[in-house]
Amino acid sequence: MKPANFFTRRSARCLAIGRLAFAVLYMVSTWVAGMLANGTAGSAGSTGPTGLDLASPMPVMALPSLAVPLLYVMVASTLLAIAWIDVWLDCRVAPLALVLDLAAFASTVVQRLDSHVHSGAPILAFATFLLVMAMVRWNRSGVVLTGLALGAIWLVGHSLGGHHAGGGFPVHVLTDLLALALVTMLILWTAARQRVLRPVALSEPAGAPGARRSRVLASALADARTMMGGTGAAIAVSWGEEPWVDLLILNGDTTTSDRQGPGSVAEAAATPGWPTLFDMRRRRRITLVSEQRIEFRNGPFPAPLAERCGVQTGIVAPFASVSSQGQLLVWGIPDMAVDDLPLIGAIGRAIGQALDREEMAALAKNAAVAEVRNALARDLHDSVVQFLAGTMFRLDAVRRRLRDGKDAEAEIVAMKQALQQEQAQLRAMIDRLRRGEDGDRTTDIAEELRGLVEEISAHWHIRVTVEAPGTRLAVPIRLAYELRQMIREAVANAARHGHCRAVSILLQHDAATLKVRITDDGHGFAHAAGTARAAQPRSISERVTALGGHVRVSAPASPGGGAAGSGVCLDIELPLRRPV
Repeated sequence: MKPANFFTRRSARCLAIGRLAFAVLYMVSTWVAGMLANGTAGSAGSTGPTGLDLASPMPVMALPSLAVPLLYVMVASTLLAIAWIDVWLDCRVAPLALVLDLAAFASTVVQRLDSHVHSGAPILAFATFLLVMAMVRWNRSGVVLTGLALGAIWLVGHSLGGHHAGGGFPVHVLTDLLALALVTMLILWTAARQRVLRPVALSEPAGAPGARRSRVLASALADARTMMGGTGAAIAVSWGEEPWVDLLILNGDTTTSDRQGPGSVAEAAATPGWPTLFDMRRRRRITLVSEQRIEFRNGPFPAPLAERCGVQTGIVAPFASVSSQGQLLVWGIPDMAVDDLPLIGAIGRAIGQALDREEMAALAKNAAVAEVRNALARDLHDSVVQFLAGTMFRLDAVRRRLRDGKDAEAEIVAMKQALQQEQAQLRAMIDRLRRGEDGDRTTDIAEELRGLVEEISAHWHIRVTVEAPGTRLAVPIRLAYELRQMIREAVANAARHGHCRAVSILLQHDAATLKVRITDDGHGFAHAAGTARAAQPRSISERVTALGGHVRVSAPASPGGGAAGSGVCLDIELPLRRPV
């Protein structure tokens, strides 16, 4: 076992070593106190103790005082052996061990009050050790109960023994320093242990986020086995309402995957639980119920995942994400201990968080793809589809002219030029898709619209005018592009469906808003069923909403409730996002 693992994942052994060290110090302190008493008694008529004579034997009357310390050393040695050999038995005898520790503490208090040495440092050090042990084993509740018991023992001891005055001896100063050094090392070890219990970091698998769920599970499984120091690990995942469960088993250098239908493994994976250390052969388990509070239980332990992997002893922890629930199993851990429960619980939480991040990435990716598809559909509808519709009208006009024996050369040339312009615009749109966003580039929207109205006026054989401020109005390239597409769509609708003869465009703006009013003299839109509100064109509404603006359609209804003959008025308001 690595030295670092001993101090970070073997709290029972560290506490047992500390207990034995304090027991030895207790016995040495009692022996020294007896020798001091012997030295004082052997200097009759002197004004004080003559010193510590290590060659002189301890008086027989002092030997009974070593009985309790010697007994405590034997108890501490036995508890150390238990902690070193059997983690299960150590967990069971922990409350009894605390009672014995409190009894030894009471004996220490009585001895100090009855001796010539009255330094309180060893007693405080022993009390601090007991509080640290209670914190490690039972968390805050253990500290509170142990603190109350220590306070009661201290008060009762002082009230029964009274307070004695007297001088100390340098040897006891040394024992006090040794005791404080032991407590300092234990506190440092506790701080290191608390750092281990922080959220763990799993390896980041290769691939694009949102499409690597299997890789996330495989990588997490390998990380869990490495962190726990086991020989094998397995994950069972139940996805939402799906009846099956996905299994991933890592044993040695071999990784196998499987999918099982409804059964005990699927039910266990979908059932919430707690990190549990189990021994199916001896029908016992230790469960981390909350924070660091553990429960020891005997009896059968249902572990379908362990049975599926052929494991008798191991550690299992649940995990959950927004769309899944599962279990993590690790086996073959050398010197498996209670300290492994918080660690595997943290690994389980990390797996759930990794799956959540993957799910969010997948949702974001799907949303982005859907947005791109919708934007591309709008662009094709407002440009290519409407241009083709206008071209069909123009072809009908050319056919009529040819049928009437008129010259159609000029119209054919105009159509060719329109096709060339549309081809250039399609290439520009494809180039824009390849490049992505246009960054902070701007353009004069008024100049853009003046060129646009000439094109669509000739294409639809209607009069289109634009009225804009005389000053230059620079807007982002994307906003100009979207506004061009909206105007193309509005004019096409007015020409095809409203059979208008003229369309006017009014452009206004203030510091934060661009306002566009589009009016025509056609037949207008149909009204929404059961209302007097004109139906809004879908493509224009989607574009305005995506830009954070508003659109309003004015189409007054006739007294009979039919469509108005006064045309349509579209009021569009868009926020201006000027580049910094």
